[in-house]
Amino acid sequence: MEISLDNIGVVHFYSSNKAKRVIIYVRKNNKIKVAVPLGVSFNKAKEFVLSKSIWIKRSQNKISKKIVFNSSNIDKKLAKIILTERLNKISLDTGLSYNKVSIRNQKTRWGSCSSDNNINLNINLINLPLKLIDYVILHELVHTVEKNHSTNFWNLLNTYLPNAKNLNRELNKYAL
Repeated sequence: MEISLDNIGVVHFYSSNKAKRVIIYVRKNNKIKVAVPLGVSFNKAKEFVLSKSIWIKRSQNKISKKIVFNSSNIDKKLAKIILTERLNKISLDTGLSYNKVSIRNQKTRWGSCSSDNNINLNINLINLPLKLIDYVILHELVHTVEKNHSTNFWNLLNTYLPNAKNLNRELNKYAL
């Protein structure tokens, strides 16, 4: 259900059996989606969204400053080859190994690493500067050793990439 709310704009509410609480997603192009858990009325969800209007506006402002790519013009075969080659090279250079790689068009993540050390990379990485592609790949490879973002994780990542925090900030200038 879509509703236009004062000071916010059009908000798409949808029922979710996975959501445990009302969740607001502010997407690129200022789209607002709200996941409403089963058992929560749309009126309660609407009240919650209205109470978060300042946060929503801040989030929209932040996203509007990010660089957004059009993923429809990506040569998917070539992107998969390039990203897989970069992953293999960095894995060999660092000695950090992984199980399998999957390259997909994900909506919210540049990459991820499963508990089985399977690496998932976003095909949209191909649009980023090489140093950011390498940062995301190395970030995920370090997760094969440290499964969280603890101090140990960042210390290990910094042994391979001393400017990791700066690259992370630079990556945050881009939106999926």
